[in-house]
Amino acid sequence: MTLIPHSIPLTNDPQVVHALAARWRRARTLLLFSAGVLPVAIGVVCVVLAGMTSAGQRTMPWWSAIPAAAAAACACALLSWLRRNGLSDPHSWLPATTLMTGAQLVLGVLPGSGIALRLSPGAAVAVKALCAAGVLGAGSASVIARLARRSLLAVPVAELGSTAFPLVLAGRGSRLVIGTDRVDWTTRHGARVDAGVSFARILRVTAHAHSIALHTASGSWQVPVPDPAATRALLHRRLTWWAERRNAEAEREKDRYLDLVRRLAAVSGEAASGGVSVSVDSTGVTTGIALSPAVRGLEPELLAAQLMDCVRKARADARRQVQDAVLGHADDRVAEAIR
Repeated sequence: MTLIPHSIPLTNDPQVVHALAARWRRARTLLLFSAGVLPVAIGVVCVVLAGMTSAGQRTMPWWSAIPAAAAAACACALLSWLRRNGLSDPHSWLPATTLMTGAQLVLGVLPGSGIALRLSPGAAVAVKALCAAGVLGAGSASVIARLARRSLLAVPVAELGSTAFPLVLAGRGSRLVIGTDRVDWTTRHGARVDAGVSFARILRVTAHAHSIALHTASGSWQVPVPDPAATRALLHRRLTWWAERRNAEAEREKDRYLDLVRRLAAVSGEAASGGVSVSVDSTGVTTGIALSPAVRGLEPELLAAQLMDCVRKARADARRQVQDAVLGHADDRVAEAIR
């Protein structure tokens, strides 16, 4: 499994993928170094420091491996977050990398260096060199994570509107954030104003001399931006992308509903006892009764008792099948959401 995909995630438009291929290639390489290679290297440094504690000891104290384990856990947590949630938000790459590599320093490199110096004073030069390498690696990871974000989003282009990346457009006294389902902005012309509107409420977007106007059913919002025409084009692409994804999700939901209906329509509870067999549908309505020649001569009361017993068992069988169908449908939705 590839840690970071070679193409932009959550984007199926080949024109967008081609237009942003160079940007994504640079950002992907930098991100691999900042969130993958360097945190793993810091973990290796902590493992080496833990191994050096046994230089002057017959056996390595078990507690000397705690810093290495903590550093490795931080590296694994960063990689897991990046794979599951981090790729779609480049603005979180720097904070997440800084947090995890800082935790590796505090929990791994510094305690591991102190333990190694105390238990193996003869290796002081090597321990200090490894500590310096860990600090340098953590600092470099943060710098490279910032470069990865800038290489992808520093100069917004219209094609970025057809991706899931949050876009931040900052101007003099204003800041506009275009998300995946809403747009938020902050203005500081006089009093500070924080506002936002969901894509579902936006009817159209128009560009003016120094701002864009977001028109909704309840009124219009004027948002000052540095380049109104480019911002309008970018926001229009994001609105189109959001509408396509919403329609696709509605179609998938419709297909899931129809699939559940087909599963329930196929349910047929059956039961047989003493020559009497009964079948019912998913609602418990009897759809078939079969009597063998042996029971046709039974007393009506006895035949009715056997018949009702079969109906009860058939309905229980139908309920079990309905439960299985509904739970299977829910499991399919959960599995799809995880993917």
